[in-house]
Amino acid sequence: MAAALAWEVNKHFGRWAGKRWEYLAPLVEEISKTAAAVLFGGDILLTHLSFGAVEGFWEYFNRRNGYYAGLAALASHSIFGFITLSVYRFYGTLPPALGAAFLTHMAWNCLVVKLSAKRHNK
Repeated sequence: MAAALAWEVNKHFGRWAGKRWEYLAPLVEEISKTAAAVLFGGDILLTHLSFGAVEGFWEYFNRRNGYYAGLAALASHSIFGFITLSVYRFYGTLPPALGAAFLTHMAWNCLVVKLSAKRHNK
């Protein structure tokens, strides 16, 4: 459910925001994943891992380097989930957990965009 929600929001607002969306999409994804888990009594880490699996399958079948992109999606969303859960348990509230996950996810996206641009400029 979180993946479908994030997909629709990213699709709609991504067209509107253009390149800036690469840095805003993590906020939508982290809120979608974590809010869905908390609202429906799900496991935060398992929800993030499942989201990563869905994104990983999409990457695998739709990207030139899909195998590696798919594995990166699964690994990164699992890490975001671990961070979210750890911060949530430490503070006992969602805002710092979402903030930590968002900042980590945004940093990851920035790194991937930078590395991708560097690779394509060679």
